[in-house]
Amino acid sequence: MQTKSTTSRAKLLILIVFSAFFLESCKSTFLGTNTRVKEEFQVAEIPFEYFSTKTKFKFKDGESKTKATADIRVRKDSLIWFRLTPGLGIEGARGIITQDSLLMIDRVNKSYYAYSFQGLSEKFNFELNFDLFQSVLIGDMPIAQTAEDDIVAQANQFTIVQRVGDLTIMNQIGNKTKKLEKLTANTIKSKNTLELKYTDFNMLEQFVFAFKADMILQYFQDNKKGEITIDIEHNRARIEDEPLTFPFSIPNNYERK
Repeated sequence: MQTKSTTSRAKLLILIVFSAFFLESCKSTFLGTNTRVKEEFQVAEIPFEYFSTKTKFKFKDGESKTKATADIRVRKDSLIWFRLTPGLGIEGARGIITQDSLLMIDRVNKSYYAYSFQGLSEKFNFELNFDLFQSVLIGDMPIAQTAEDDIVAQANQFTIVQRVGDLTIMNQIGNKTKKLEKLTANTIKSKNTLELKYTDFNMLEQFVFAFKADMILQYFQDNKKGEITIDIEHNRARIEDEPLTFPFSIPNNYERK
């Protein structure tokens, strides 16, 4: 028959073992100065020159909501072309993104929009650029991994910490996928934050690819908090063997908004 003292010691032993296991499984190891690990650990990327996808997406900015199907074409580090069909297969909008600007024509209202990334960044007080848009679609890190980055190893992921100016980026890389699974970015000067989450990882040819992505941008403008969310689901993705075309022109009778 167990005494109260024996029972208490047994409970204490179980608690110690459980605590040790929990702490061991959750602890992080800072590898920022481990050059060998930095050289050996490389995030998996998709090598491509041309890429295309058919994608469903939902866009929300405050009370404004939009959902559509998009045909998207990408020439790596150069152009992103898209065509939006809100319903019935009728084209509602078409756009093109370059290294310094975004242009979009609105077929329904016979108008067009032109934005520079500098202007967009100033509007949202957050650095927006071509690499960010491309990474949202492809699932690669917006800023390439360098030897200056800090790496934190955890039980089921690596976190790559990057600092560019007043911007701090936390890239969470899955141990199994070796792909970017979550990105969080924030600025020192403002409270604006960007969060990207990638899920539904499957094979695209011989490469791991995230078929779903969610983006949340929280920003402050005129002392008011705003939030933009974009949900992306790729129905078809393809690494193209041949060059793609990017047809885009603004009709003369369209008004700039």
